[in-house]
Amino acid sequence: MSITYCTNTDLVLDTGKNLDAYLDVSLTEEQKTIQKNNARERAYNFVNDSYLVGRTIIPASHIPGLKQIEIDLVIADLMTDSFSMESANTSDWTEKYKERAINALDKLKFGASSEAAEADEENTGNGTVSLIVANDNFTKTERWILRASSATKFSVHGSLHGYLPDLSVGTRYPEKDWSYSISDYGLTSISEIRFEEFPISLTITAGEIPFVDDDKFTFNTFTASYYKNRIGKLLRG
Repeated sequence: MSITYCTNTDLVLDTGKNLDAYLDVSLTEEQKTIQKNNARERAYNFVNDSYLVGRTIIPASHIPGLKQIEIDLVIADLMTDSFSMESANTSDWTEKYKERAINALDKLKFGASSEAAEADEENTGNGTVSLIVANDNFTKTERWILRASSATKFSVHGSLHGYLPDLSVGTRYPEKDWSYSISDYGLTSISEIRFEEFPISLTITAGEIPFVDDDKFTFNTFTASYYKNRIGKLLRG
């Protein structure tokens, strides 16, 4: 059984009653457990595939509310087919719990996030990347490459943002009050980006063995659910 946001013991209705009371009475305890496990896995996959993939790191256990959303989806799932009707009042519960879960998913809010940087296995230098911070308003879901041009300088390239100013080893990136223009394959990127608008912030620290040309680190960032597109102008050179 893969990890999900809730457990079988969390499957309690609004009335405070455990869901087992409404499952088909002909099922054995083992069959009930299998049924609940399968329903939780379906709910987990639905939440991730429909709402989270490409938006943040999966599993996104840091997002508030996912546990209750999953519980509601499981209850709606299991009460659709096999349950003993204790009273007529339960007839609309399937739609009630499902609708509540979908509404909560539609209103999910979560900040931008980042994976830890991975050092290339062919790196000579043994320094590290630390304190990667994503910017809720400007971070996109993209792949980043930090590549050494010397022992103390790295280029910074995002698959969507393109090249940003070079990074100095041992100095918090970005530095304040930059203004710059970068020429890349006949295109000149004239950026109006300000310090507070940089999509990432991080530090590369040197190790005992200095970096050499082409040492690199890679990592992915993931956009916030309330991201607003804001980039510089791209003009032909």
